[in-house]
Amino acid sequence: MKLNVMYRKMKCAVVFAALIPALALAQQNYPDKPIRLVVPYAPGGNTDILARTVGQRITENWGTPVVVDNRGSASGVAAAEISARSAPDGYTVFVGSTREMAVNPHLFKKLPYNVQRDFLPVTQGTITPILIAVHPSMPVRSMKEFVDYAKKQPGGGVPYGSPGTGTPMHLSGELLNLLTGLKAIHVAYKGGGPASFALVSGQEVKIAYLGMGPAVPHVKSGRIRPLALTIPKRAALLPDVPTMMELGYKDFDTSIWFAFFLPTGTPQVIAKKLNTEINRVLQLKEVVDFLTSTGVEIDPGTPEALRKTLASDTVKYGKLVKAANIMPQ
Repeated sequence: MKLNVMYRKMKCAVVFAALIPALALAQQNYPDKPIRLVVPYAPGGNTDILARTVGQRITENWGTPVVVDNRGSASGVAAAEISARSAPDGYTVFVGSTREMAVNPHLFKKLPYNVQRDFLPVTQGTITPILIAVHPSMPVRSMKEFVDYAKKQPGGGVPYGSPGTGTPMHLSGELLNLLTGLKAIHVAYKGGGPASFALVSGQEVKIAYLGMGPAVPHVKSGRIRPLALTIPKRAALLPDVPTMMELGYKDFDTSIWFAFFLPTGTPQVIAKKLNTEINRVLQLKEVVDFLTSTGVEIDPGTPEALRKTLASDTVKYGKLVKAANIMPQ
């Protein structure tokens, strides 16, 4: 019996030793087949634009096809699960955001993925501010005027729109309620486009929390009026619009980040290579100019910086979801 056990252990050791050169060679040759960027939303949004822009430049530089796999579903759960369960070999990269990684753990009683356990941070890519805007028919031109006006309305608030329940835009509205004592009712739409058009029409909502991409064209045309941004510093596309923190709302930062993650267990040499290449792409002038024109701020960095941001936002949104009494699904 003891001899059999010893034999099996020796056999396993021999097999493992034989695999080491093959694994090392695979890492050295990475990438030698197409890379898949899994995007949790339909084509056309900020996450998709970031993925396609970065993927195209990686393909040009490495000569390896990078394909974008759009897996749009409620709250991005399906895409995150697919990514978490993929082989940890560097050929499946999840392009996630604040929503899937920092907010979802507090909105769902049970998720098919665990952010801390299943994902390896690579680098942050971009940040988009949330714009607080009103319909031009509203008799307000500043956040102070809006809050004063809203407090006088029946019910203690003005219904506000967002791209959906549980989005950072929705939570921004709840944060304003908590900080000011307003009791504004949330009106959820199916995405940034519908929420923007609802505000433009002014029929259902006269204030909304919107991503910069869908909102800026309407600001430029005068169809909506900007009041403030939920980002620490002013945005390049709307330099005249103040931030909530400037206006005295301490720590009112609900900007949305978009970042790259690998399945846990991916070799560090591959993660490092991806980090270096993605950061190189995000510093190219044509990439910076293009992405900035869509309303985002470029913000690449280290895996450690992304890990710190993720941890901080997970705590922040957990407290906000609880304080706003948003029940997990």
